[in-house]
Formats: sequence, structure tokens, C-alpha cells
Amino acid sequence: MKNLPHLFKGNAPKNNNQEISILNKKSKEKVDNTSLDNQIEDIFLSDKFLYKADVIITLKNNEVIEKTIIGRTIDSLITIDDELISVDSISKIELN
Repeated sequence: MKNLPHLFKGNAPKNNNQEISILNKKSKEKVDNTSLDNQIEDIFLSDKFLYKADVIITLKNNEVIEKTIIGRTIDSLITIDDELISVDSISKIELN
């Protein structure tokens, strides 16, 4: 067998879990927004979504609205009535 080149062995960081937990404590708002993004993505990936989805949206001011969404931009949802609903104003979203 031929001599193979040596593999690079990097130093693994120590206490990595501790650094991650500190970052999560500092950025709780981002973690909550990520769960909302996951809820929205689950709706678009569900079997019920072909080109539109009937959803119940709870806004941060506790207002509950029923809308039909057809798409999403970076920071808002697009309804079938051509309205834009800001993702920042949504606290919860679920399929109707």
C-alpha cells in the first residue's frame, strides 16, 4: 500500500454548549421568531397547501383573523385579497 497523506486534526472547541446557551438567552426574540417561521413553513409544506391555505392568524394585539394566504415575502404574508400581513405583527398562525 502507498503512503497516504496525513489527515488534519483540528482542535475541538471546549465548552461549546455553554456558549450556545448564552447566545440563546441573549436572543430569545430570534428564537420565538424562528418558531413562527417554522409554523409558516409547515403550512406551505403541508398537503393541504396547493396554491392557497385557509389560516387563522393571531396578531400580537390579540386580534384573531381568518385569511387565505397564497404566498410569502421576506417579512410578510400575501393573502388572496392582495393584502400584506407583516410577520412581525403575528404571534401565532395555524391551518383552519
